[in-house]
Amino acid sequence: MYNKIIKKINNHIKNRLSEETIYKIQRKLIDSGIFIKTEELITITILTMLITLIITTIICIIFTIHIITSIIITLTIPLSLTFYIYYKNEKRLEEIEQELPDYLRQISSLIKVGLGLESAFKELSQTINNSLNDEIKRALLETSFGRPFDESLMEIANKNNSDNLKHTFQLIIHSWNSGGNLSEILEAIADDLSDTIMLKKQRKAGVMMSVMFLVISSVIATPFALGMIQLYTQFISISGRTNPLSEVIPISSTGYIIIQAILVSILLGIVMYSDAKKGIKYMIIIVPASLAVYYFSQQILTGIMGGII
Repeated sequence: MYNKIIKKINNHIKNRLSEETIYKIQRKLIDSGIFIKTEELITITILTMLITLIITTIICIIFTIHIITSIIITLTIPLSLTFYIYYKNEKRLEEIEQELPDYLRQISSLIKVGLGLESAFKELSQTINNSLNDEIKRALLETSFGRPFDESLMEIANKNNSDNLKHTFQLIIHSWNSGGNLSEILEAIADDLSDTIMLKKQRKAGVMMSVMFLVISSVIATPFALGMIQLYTQFISISGRTNPLSEVIPISSTGYIIIQAILVSILLGIVMYSDAKKGIKYMIIIVPASLAVYYFSQQILTGIMGGII
């Protein structure tokens, strides 16, 4: 019974999504270390969310907790999974870029002893085990099926969406086709990449305090303060005094928290990577975390004040 339901949902999801979409998601999953079919992962996520929603809703009813708590907890499942996949892929790309300078230097050494560019890549691919070499092995495998080597190299950069890889492979292919001194060019590229990586590390270290301030302000300080304001408004209403803003405060507070979390995420992307798009990975976790602190702080403070009163 259970297997039949899973199979039906898998087939429905597979029919709904295009082959290109399934392929892209599947590649992201494999790169992040999740070896499961796309449709199966989506099915498991949906069922897990449904079970979580039922259980948390029952708990909220029993302990008279606002039902939105159940919704927030349920939504953390797909958000956390998305953030994990995004984080693992970004981490893998960072590892590839850090491994690239040393890899190029070793290729340069093999070219100096008389090997051609493609032969040097093949020779080195048999002795190294890292994320960059996994991509090189895929490119060499595609080459064995008749695809040009330069296209296979550029495909690595395009799939990983890395400017450093694109720039590096474009220079290598251009020098290879024009008959330039590849060994010297590879060493020069490796030195430039090493300097760039070092500058990025220094910049991250220099802005870490600012980043921590932004995160604490968005995730903890602001939601907690607005939660206190909401609780104070409720307390005034209970005491018999009317507040014309009592109905507006929850909506405006939620909107303010979401807007601030989005802006902070974009700022983090700019500060850490000089790219606002990189802030998406922070947005996925900061927005729900801020809302969770806002609502849970109200529940906790309400319990404490209720005990005092």
